[in-house]
Amino acid sequence: MPPETQMTPGAARVVDPVLTSAARGYMNAGMAWPYIFPVVDVMQRGGKVIEFGAEHFAEMAIERAPGANVPEINVGYTSRDYALVQRALSGKVPIELLEEAGAVPGIDLGSVVVQRVMAINSLQIEIKAAGLIVAANFKDRTKALAGAAQWSHADSTPAKEVRAAYSTIRQGIGQDPNTLFVGKPVHDALINNADVVDRIKHTQPAVGDAIDEAALARYFRVDRYVVGSAMKGEPGAFEEIWGKIALLCYSNVTPLASQGSPSFGYTYRLSGYPMAEPPWYNRVNKSWMYPVTNEDTPEIVGAAAGYLWTAAVE
Repeated sequence: MPPETQMTPGAARVVDPVLTSAARGYMNAGMAWPYIFPVVDVMQRGGKVIEFGAEHFAEMAIERAPGANVPEINVGYTSRDYALVQRALSGKVPIELLEEAGAVPGIDLGSVVVQRVMAINSLQIEIKAAGLIVAANFKDRTKALAGAAQWSHADSTPAKEVRAAYSTIRQGIGQDPNTLFVGKPVHDALINNADVVDRIKHTQPAVGDAIDEAALARYFRVDRYVVGSAMKGEPGAFEEIWGKIALLCYSNVTPLASQGSPSFGYTYRLSGYPMAEPPWYNRVNKSWMYPVTNEDTPEIVGAAAGYLWTAAVE
């Protein structure tokens, strides 16, 4: 196929769904946002954030006499608006990189390109998610650690600090938190913390001196211990996206309904996205272009399900 021609409709019908599936199935292991803001499909680009009350904890008289009205409760209620953000990016494959310049890049190469585009897209969500948490109003559910309380200090007891926040979240949402998320600098301090090392050495399997995430999850008594290690910027001047924060929260990573269930946060994503369009040849830069479009936005939907530490380490 000469470079000037486009894909045939038949070829597009094969490549487009395959690459779209690759985009939807892509998960960047280095990104932490899916554990705090799991994806929920929505049918509109804008709508209302669904929040949840404490109706299912109420002591109620639901016995019913014949002919009496049936009691009612609200399952959820709408609050502020959300608006999805469209992120569109094309991956470029110069013809010089192809073994045969006149050939259309195959599905395998196309999948690689789409994955790179999705990695960039995922990084933008990571940056926005971090900004949401830093800017959120946690009211009495936040603390700036200092001095000996910082988890980088030899006398600090991180597990005791985290356990003290359990009751705050439990009183706010009626269940225990299940996720502790920390920035990379916090994680680096924790694996050398004296209290952590002392407690874990009695339970850590004989796999050397390394303290892994599973051991730290047991130490903090959470289902998931997640490290935010993503960076942004330029080589030689990279910045930590998450910095020195720690977030204890309840995160529902397996939402049961499109509207979501009680959780600290969700990423609302338009159903059917991300979407990979058929590749096309750009004569200006002599490259095959792989456009990928996504429509989503992370939102904090249950701030009461979170507790934030700032300056968790020195």
